[in-house]
Amino acid sequence: MTSAEARRERQAAILELLRTRPVRTQEELADELHRRRIAADQTTISRDLRQLGVLRAAMGSERRYLAPAEPEPQGRLLQLLALQLLEIDVVGSMVILHTPSGAAQVVALAVDSLRLPQVAGTVAGDDTIFVQARSARDAKTVVERLRHACEENSVPSPAQPARGG
Repeated sequence: MTSAEARRERQAAILELLRTRPVRTQEELADELHRRRIAADQTTISRDLRQLGVLRAAMGSERRYLAPAEPEPQGRLLQLLALQLLEIDVVGSMVILHTPSGAAQVVALAVDSLRLPQVAGTVAGDDTIFVQARSARDAKTVVERLRHACEENSVPSPAQPARGG
């Protein structure tokens, strides 16, 4: 088997595992691959997860890996946005998004995937994202678009902005 064939087999197994059971760590993933007689070290698994577009998100009190949606990766990101977005604040032209601990990176990726022309950029920490709008008016539009994205993905949107909105 060539290295490309081995990579395709390993990555297919990773996606199957992630779609059929919760996987919390790369070590769990390595153990499952080993049971299937597929060799992979932590570096290889990490690279595969990145290439496959696998996300790691907080699900309740635990973090786990999530396989990308098959037909539309952006749809999966928007589902995560809807699930992980807890609160929205607006201060001038800055939109501040609050998430559970550890979820800000994936929510920022979802916001970026919307490619809103009103957004100049995003910065994510552990549980907070700063979304810099181009103006105070644009900030209000961004909030409306985020709420709409949450509603479209069958999850109630966060409460009204706590301040300044």
